[in-house]
Amino acid sequence: MNHYPHIFAPGKIGSVEVRNRTVMSAMGTNMSDHGFVNDAIINHYVERAKGGVGLIIIEVTCVDTPLGLNTVNMLVADDDKYIPGLAKLAAAIHAQGAKCFLQISHTGRGARRKNIGAQPVGPSAVAMPFSYMMGFGNEEPRALTIEEIRTIEDKYAAAAVRAQKAGFDGVELHACGYYMGQQFLSSTANIRTDEYGGNPENRSRFYTNIIGKIREVCGTDFGLVVKQAVMEAGEQGGITMEEGMFYANKFLTAGADGIEVMGGSWKPVPDIDDIPSTADKPGRMLGLSAVVRKAVLSMPGEKKNPVFIGGGRTYLPSLAEEALAEGKCDFIFMGHGLLAEPHLVEYMEQDRCEEARPCIGCNLCADDQLSYNRHIRCSCNAVLGNGENDYTMEPAAVIKKVLVVGGGIAGMEAARTAARRGHKVTLVEQNDHLGGQLDYAVAPPYKDNLKQLYPYYEKQLELNGVEVLLNTTADEAYVASRKPDAVIWACGVRPAVLPIPGFEKPIVSSAKEVLLGKTVGSHIVIIGGGVVGCETAELLLQQGKTVTIVEMLDTLAGKMAATTRSILMGHLKGHELKTYMECACREITDNGVVIEEKDGKKTEIVCDDVLISIGDKPNNELCERLKSLVPEFYNIGDSDKPDSFAASSSAGYYTALGL
Repeated sequence: MNHYPHIFAPGKIGSVEVRNRTVMSAMGTNMSDHGFVNDAIINHYVERAKGGVGLIIIEVTCVDTPLGLNTVNMLVADDDKYIPGLAKLAAAIHAQGAKCFLQISHTGRGARRKNIGAQPVGPSAVAMPFSYMMGFGNEEPRALTIEEIRTIEDKYAAAAVRAQKAGFDGVELHACGYYMGQQFLSSTANIRTDEYGGNPENRSRFYTNIIGKIREVCGTDFGLVVKQAVMEAGEQGGITMEEGMFYANKFLTAGADGIEVMGGSWKPVPDIDDIPSTADKPGRMLGLSAVVRKAVLSMPGEKKNPVFIGGGRTYLPSLAEEALAEGKCDFIFMGHGLLAEPHLVEYMEQDRCEEARPCIGCNLCADDQLSYNRHIRCSCNAVLGNGENDYTMEPAAVIKKVLVVGGGIAGMEAARTAARRGHKVTLVEQNDHLGGQLDYAVAPPYKDNLKQLYPYYEKQLELNGVEVLLNTTADEAYVASRKPDAVIWACGVRPAVLPIPGFEKPIVSSAKEVLLGKTVGSHIVIIGGGVVGCETAELLLQQGKTVTIVEMLDTLAGKMAATTRSILMGHLKGHELKTYMECACREITDNGVVIEEKDGKKTEIVCDDVLISIGDKPNNELCERLKSLVPEFYNIGDSDKPDSFAASSSAGYYTALGL
């Protein structure tokens, strides 16, 4: 039965026939071998094609090395030597029934000198106003000459020819995400007064020229869409909605087949609405797509059956179906959701979305590869970016009786994976519900999307036949009585102790207690400015409390994903938060704390409550004794080394895969 007839109806983008209305948006992986396609990249996209996606738009690909590079392992298409690898990728995707476009782009002024070995270039000598987003640089670029611009236009066309020779069905031009295409369109980045700037007509010329050149060399049957920021938010101005719709119409009348509708922002400090995040509501871009589609279709100029691709957290098939049925868009794009769950489209078609691994909007996928030049990763999908992205899961050669102790992320993932492989798994948890550290992670503001992990894992454990025992303490006697073949210890953490006078006073609580609802006074000092400390401060500031953070390092929430951290810092700056950086807490009194600043100066801060947020210690005291009781013993996740959700998920998955 076809539950969603609009999603799973065939469609066309130009002359390209697509099996359904789903599109995987281009998202960089930083997994290439110096620009060349490898098995990791092929496996990555083939898994999504197997999972039912109609059109896969391959990640941002450089048309001009080295100046156009964003990351060191960005895909490249500026030379014929890259064609064989691209051809292998296209053929592998086609073998699974999906179509594929190659996104081609130039980083422009956002390139980092350490990656390109030179000063970046851009439409004008105007630096990026920030460097928080996706690891872009903010060095002042050199303004391109008209001759250089035309050379880059030719390089785009040459890259499109290579994509066509490699067997791709089309290309996508990148005009958002702060890359050069968006830079030319935005009056904040393009202050030229020649034929490439000064007004919307001229600012659109860079891409209308490229579209024309691609049509000349690739013909009209080759797919061509533009991923476009149709508006920009921010105090500095930028692309207005009126300009964005003008640009979309110009691109379509110049020969593009469609527009992937996106937004943009030049805010030095972004808000929660500017970046995909843990607070995103489903379908965040569908309203924008609806407005643009309706307006542009009525604008003058010859357009040949243009399509509009809309989306933004469209993991709910009912939402996607409604958007297509109501004409808000013609195709649905999916991004991070397909990173977390490669078979999301298949689950949609089978009406089994409750089984799909959710994207929690943490932005690790973007930050790891773009901000830190690492392979892409996912907090929930352990395979993404790991080795060759091999999703193969062999059945267990020997069925074992497995006891998993601890119902946090690591334990639940280990239990799920071990059971999928055929092992007999029991998961024991000392509390009355599963979740572990997830309980604290979902408590701060704007964390609604993390809550999806509770029903996901509960469903997975049920489907895979895991015996779940709550309110159960696994001590030595209990483990011995179960006689397991293998024990996976995933018991998380216990609070670290601050060895200073007054630590045991009634004025002291843990930040995590407050996250779970403990009532505190009006004036609060938080010892520790890591992620938990800062998110607790955000919660208390929203409640109208006066908050002071004391942190030993020079950075708040330094381990947080860069884009998400930028949002949190923006929220904290919106309140009267007091911070003492590079300071140590030396004593807790009945009335507050005594801190020592970097120069040795001691200061007393009076408060109602002192909240401790200095990290945790592994809860592994029993491990050595338990090892002697069972044939196999594994200590994983935070109880091995306190870290992130991604580390816990990966530890659970790969430990169970090795049983």
